[in-house]
Amino acid sequence: MNKKKLFLPLTGVALLSLSSCYFFFGRDTSDTKASTQTNTSAKLKQSVTYKTPNYTSSMTSENMNIDNIGLGYGYHYLPKTGTDKILVVPFQTTDCKFTSSELTLLEKAFFGDANETGWESVASYYKKASYGALTLTGTVTRPVTLQESASQLENDASKVSDGQYTNDILRSVLNVLDNDIDFSEYDVNNDGYIDAVWMVYAPSYDASSDLYWAYTTWATSNSLFDGKKASLYSWASKDFLTAGKYYKSSLLGDTPLADAHTFIHETGHMLGLDDYYSYDAGKDKSSSTYYDSPLGGVDMMDFNIGDHCAFSKYLLGWKSPTVVTEEYLKANNNVLTLKSFTESGQSYLLPVYNADNEMVYNGTPFDEYLLVEYYTPTNLNYKDSLKVYTANLGTYTKSGVLVTHINATIGKVVPNRSGDPVWDGYAYDKLGTYNTSWGKSYLYAYLYNNTKSYCYDKTLDDSGLPFYRGRLISLLPATGSRINGAKTGFSKNPSLYTQGSHFDSVTYPNFEFDDGSTPRYGFTVSTTTSTSCQLTFKDF
Repeated sequence: MNKKKLFLPLTGVALLSLSSCYFFFGRDTSDTKASTQTNTSAKLKQSVTYKTPNYTSSMTSENMNIDNIGLGYGYHYLPKTGTDKILVVPFQTTDCKFTSSELTLLEKAFFGDANETGWESVASYYKKASYGALTLTGTVTRPVTLQESASQLENDASKVSDGQYTNDILRSVLNVLDNDIDFSEYDVNNDGYIDAVWMVYAPSYDASSDLYWAYTTWATSNSLFDGKKASLYSWASKDFLTAGKYYKSSLLGDTPLADAHTFIHETGHMLGLDDYYSYDAGKDKSSSTYYDSPLGGVDMMDFNIGDHCAFSKYLLGWKSPTVVTEEYLKANNNVLTLKSFTESGQSYLLPVYNADNEMVYNGTPFDEYLLVEYYTPTNLNYKDSLKVYTANLGTYTKSGVLVTHINATIGKVVPNRSGDPVWDGYAYDKLGTYNTSWGKSYLYAYLYNNTKSYCYDKTLDDSGLPFYRGRLISLLPATGSRINGAKTGFSKNPSLYTQGSHFDSVTYPNFEFDDGSTPRYGFTVSTTTSTSCQLTFKDF
């Protein structure tokens, strides 16, 4: 499934406003491989030329964070640490309602212990993914029924522009629940907004519908509920509760266990994470972008599976990578130990170096660099390594090193004379304090996106190359060739760097950063165990 994102004009600036889950049934199972293509030097040398902003004394790197970026879009993200509360509302129509057993599954899917589910609950997943930093609690309310049938509701929704009909539904259900709930308890960070509302609807999921699919968006209403406004909310079908087909067997038969994959993915959007697959899917398998998947599919923000990657956890402030410098390598005789990422949160960051051999890294997640992590089929990766999710894809079944190319450069977006959003040509590593103009007359945003058409910088061309350029996050597989979804096959074990394999100019003879520079360092995987590996670094 691939759904369009929604754009809403705010004082002349069209802002990205909606994220969908990636969930589809069936995939191309052909064992085709991406071929290494000959690259022209001219094509590869096409690089970004950034202007340097004129910073004021009030602009700091501390203001460069995921929450401030979200505020520009009007998003008030779910807090990343501490104990937060989520409000889960079962929403039903006159002809589609929740059974008591489904309500039990819903409770378990969000707030149950892991052993009460088929995998993890939303709460247990994020407790583990954050290494204990985030505790999610909350309430599943009584079911709220709208006095329309599922088809009537969809017909009404089709008459509202920009697909914002669910805003009206949200306001209605919160009004119904106003006497039951003190909504102020769900504004843990006391910013005036309910931290998170989940609406789980009883009608069946429909990939062809603009209403009955899964997504995260934001409320546009100024209505107050116990003095609080609604902001980000997620919307998904009860069908996802059993999508993974998990069961507990007994003498009395098989009892369904809750599946939280989709709810975990969409909660990732509530925290501020983007989708890592491409929305630019072609209509048929002959298209070069059909199910385009720069990260290969294996990630919670890609195909809804496994743990969050090192980039996501860096953005969310749960774990920061160790920056690999000349001094650091010298102190360790060029040999570094890397522990399992899902278990420890350890990763390495390989920064950009300029022509004068000076490191170019702004010290925040919002820059260009490589991330190196050691994947193991344990912890949050374990269950999905044993069983593919909805018959599509599972996590890797072996241990190995993953290398991802990140370009999270932030630019300032302003409206042109036609009101269309245009990048001003500057790359920012410092921001001022959020103010009323930010998000209205201008916006700070990622210049690059895994959906190519959403990139504000349009200069980079990756056609004909075996690796992606101008993407937010992309995998550099050990095969030396990019993953292009159903056209090439999604990411599997050969993408992992295992003992004896190497990331260097032999594997990627033409790789360059998007700014045109080449990596300073590569590495060989010297040894591997079930919990760690050793990397021997050398010139790329």
